[in-house]
Amino acid sequence: MSDKAIVIVAKFMAQPGKADELKKVLSAGVPGSRAEDGNVHYDLYRSVEDGNVFLFHERWKSQQAVDAHGEQPHFKTLMERSAHLIQQPPEITLF
Repeated sequence: MSDKAIVIVAKFMAQPGKADELKKVLSAGVPGSRAEDGNVHYDLYRSVEDGNVFLFHERWKSQQAVDAHGEQPHFKTLMERSAHLIQQPPEITLF
């Protein structure tokens, strides 16, 4: 699996009244993630049907790149700062 591209879909659900704050936290993590060597694309979306739902759509060159991403300070900061703003842990699916 380490020699194949990995697509990640990560869904975050904001607590009521926290969506705009969550958007700022999630958006702050995008530039650093896009700059990582193993990143192909890293996009953040907000649902037009439910403004409390956010989705990251990511593509990484390898599992090694995904693993390295999880160790980056900007990713750790995103996860720490979003923890009190979300209803539940993010739903993360790898393809």
